[in-house]
Amino acid sequence: MQLNNAGVTEEYMVDLKQTLSRFLTIPGVRLAVLVGRDGLLIEGLARDGKEDLEAVGAIMTTGLNTAEALGQEISRGSVIGVLNEYEHGLVSVDPLGDYALMVTLFDNAASIGRVRHMVKTSRNEILEALDIA
Repeated sequence: MQLNNAGVTEEYMVDLKQTLSRFLTIPGVRLAVLVGRDGLLIEGLARDGKEDLEAVGAIMTTGLNTAEALGQEISRGSVIGVLNEYEHGLVSVDPLGDYALMVTLFDNAASIGRVRHMVKTSRNEILEALDIA
């Protein structure tokens, strides 16, 4: 059995790539990254390859940690998801259990519902591929 740097077997990497590729079928989605809570890239795909997948994943891990700290400080509970809106697009960060995050970058707010639905419906499949379900 061959492991990558995130401890995921190579046979599951194909499944993860297939799952992430479904995110890129949503109009406007530019990037789909699966990252560990430690900030290390597990797998990622970009539509045009302009974004640095590792940097996006690592930075958004820090952003999620900040959101979690805020949620605790103001007694609002655990983070369900984080949505960052920028001049030229949005970034969504969705925790997948205690060990992984799904990060998606998309062009406009019209894609939010489809991205959230895809995260919800793919969650168990991703966790099983990571063997942490």
